[in-house]
Amino acid sequence: MIRLFRELHRRSRVKKYRMFMDLMRPMPGDRILNVGTTGSRMGFWEQLEHWYPHPDRITGGGLHYDAVLDYQESFPAITAVVFDGCCMPFPDKSFDIVYSNAVIEHLPGPDAVARFASEVQRVGKGWFISTPNYWYPIEPHYHLPYLQLLPQRWQHRVAANLGKPTYEYLQLLERRDMTRLFPTS
Repeated sequence: MIRLFRELHRRSRVKKYRMFMDLMRPMPGDRILNVGTTGSRMGFWEQLEHWYPHPDRITGGGLHYDAVLDYQESFPAITAVVFDGCCMPFPDKSFDIVYSNAVIEHLPGPDAVARFASEVQRVGKGWFISTPNYWYPIEPHYHLPYLQLLPQRWQHRVAANLGKPTYEYLQLLERRDMTRLFPTS
């Protein structure tokens, strides 16, 4: 079962990369900011930086030094920075594209989600933000059917009882949430 979910995860990441390239059509000189990254030791090797032909044009990072260090070691051509995606230390429109994959659903509440969306739109000229769909039948973090429909404390209890690690924050978004957060997208 674990092998199946790993393969589905890999396919999802490949599909997102292709979608990113088709929709955003990045040019070789474009500056890309990847918000909420980890490297292959702490996360997955199937990331934008693995496939993108110009990794030296990518700046990325997140809140935790260990994850950013792992990111830098995994993808040496990128520029790695420790920063908060809800309060980014970059000037307005300083990146051609802001990319973030499966990060927004881990923010601690609606206010943080709104700040994140605002910051993405402030620092980027364009953005590619992906998140699992609330209505997808299998909750992709725990690999359990419809777990996302339960209150978060119940999600933690079910996951813990099944021996799965829990996420401090996890709130999947619907299409309408994304439309409200990124109205020009």
